[in-house]
Amino acid sequence: MKIFIVDDDQITLEILRSILEGAGHEVTSDLMGATAISSIKQHVPDVVLTDLQMASVDGFDLCRELRQSSRLRRTKIIIVSAHSAETWKDRAAELGADGYVEKPINADKLLALIEELVKTA
Repeated sequence: MKIFIVDDDQITLEILRSILEGAGHEVTSDLMGATAISSIKQHVPDVVLTDLQMASVDGFDLCRELRQSSRLRRTKIIIVSAHSAETWKDRAAELGADGYVEKPINADKLLALIEELVKTA
């Protein structure tokens, strides 16, 4: 499965990459939401994992922008954030996110969510 990660924290990005590649997924990534948008539109991944709080273009902005592209209609978007309040999760869903994973990341739960979302595509 093709997965694109957007996170401005290099350590988190590498942790996610390790989890996903270890499970056999093809991973592409970017440290900046602003530059990630064009890369995502070019690669058309099965899943996008994005941090919520990033400089310039945050996870909400990224989600909103990606949902406007007809090419990415089937791409699943999962927000990865330290924010656990329901208001953050509700806002993400309103903007078109398919899932929400809280940090610290539980690898088994993340992989299960990805598999579940892709099955329903």
